[in-house]
Amino acid sequence: MTAIAFLVAFCLGCVLALVRHPIYGLVTYIGVFYLDPYGRWWSQLLPDLRWSHTAAIVTVLAVAFRRRNPKAIPLFGHKVMVGYLLFLVWCVIQTPWALDYDMHIELLTLTAKYALVMGLIYLCVDSEEHLRAFLWAQVLGCFYLSWIAFAQYEGGRFEEFGHGTIGEANVGALLLVTGTFIASALFLVAGTLERAVLLLCFPFLLNGLVTTISRSGFLAMLVGGVAFNLLGHFRHQGRIRLFSVLAVVLFLSLAGPTYWERINSITYVGEDVEGVDTGSGRLDIIKGQWQMFLDHPFGCGHRCTVTLSPRYFEAIRLTREGGRASHNTFMTLLVEQGIPGVLFYLAMIGWTFASVVKLKRELRFVENPLVPAVFAAAASILIAIVVGDLFVDYLKLEVRMWLIATMMVLVNMANERRLSNVRTMLEPATRSTRASESQSSTEVVSGFIEG
Repeated sequence: MTAIAFLVAFCLGCVLALVRHPIYGLVTYIGVFYLDPYGRWWSQLLPDLRWSHTAAIVTVLAVAFRRRNPKAIPLFGHKVMVGYLLFLVWCVIQTPWALDYDMHIELLTLTAKYALVMGLIYLCVDSEEHLRAFLWAQVLGCFYLSWIAFAQYEGGRFEEFGHGTIGEANVGALLLVTGTFIASALFLVAGTLERAVLLLCFPFLLNGLVTTISRSGFLAMLVGGVAFNLLGHFRHQGRIRLFSVLAVVLFLSLAGPTYWERINSITYVGEDVEGVDTGSGRLDIIKGQWQMFLDHPFGCGHRCTVTLSPRYFEAIRLTREGGRASHNTFMTLLVEQGIPGVLFYLAMIGWTFASVVKLKRELRFVENPLVPAVFAAAASILIAIVVGDLFVDYLKLEVRMWLIATMMVLVNMANERRLSNVRTMLEPATRSTRASESQSSTEVVSGFIEG
């Protein structure tokens, strides 16, 4: 039944994208990402199809054949989009000297795909109604991941969220953090029925986060929560404070001794403590990566940290396979994409914080509550991801690109609102000018007739 339901929903989403609006194709793509048919047991009953690629292609066709109003800011009017394409170009230039050619081609493919998805999000989300649908797709997707954790968790760190990188505990934790903040934003502006659904989701999302026993996920939630309180619209502040207290109480009731034992290891700040995983090995890895960078200032291609690790890391830091991957996004870019990669990362963070400051100011007196609520959630998530970058390699985290595209959408909506206000202010003057011109013309005609 699960396979049949997935197939019906997938086909319906693709059809609606072509006959009604591309947003249905985008929602279908997000659904495929979270449902992950490639790694589920019920996928054996499905036809052999590249589901996410098919959904993306259908969405591209729907966007191409649909007439739409031009954006206040064109897609490539956003500097972050131009910067991401420059990063893609740099990865292409790196290809001849990449140490792991196959892995580097994988990064190229994913980067090109993410650029396309960012463009689709920006073009498909052209109204607040479509923004709401886009966000609900993410919340329900994260709820599905949390349900898997609830149904299958048997102790230890849960890492069975899905196929590939999405199954890793730290990535799963960050996705659940993302879903929690988006659900919080929707809760602030939702109707009664929607709030009832969201209230059902919250305990599962937080429980799923606890099952990962992820230190980076905990810090991301903590820092993101503070940011959400600071960036929330002043009309929402009272409810945000109340819900934050309730969320903390719920989280404390779900987290047990095993969870807090691992989280408390953060206080050792990387010291070597016998019998305690403090993450001290990651500091040694960073030192080795710095030497890698000095020897390869323009990078050595994607995943070259693993290739070079036997030469730069102590044997105790290597895995059974004889290599060791990066555990820090900044160091990943420094070693594997070199100076240009780090400049891209810093520019992306700079654009994010500049957009946060700009939108915080412009959305202060917006009457419609949805956009300010979504802004607070999107900004908090991006800040939380930067915190996660310090502990985990999130170079290929697709959800980050979704949230950057969301910020682009919000910036565009703010500009459209500003232009609309300008037009409203100019309309009386325009009408007065037209009336004056009409009166002058009438006087000229009357004078001519009398003459």
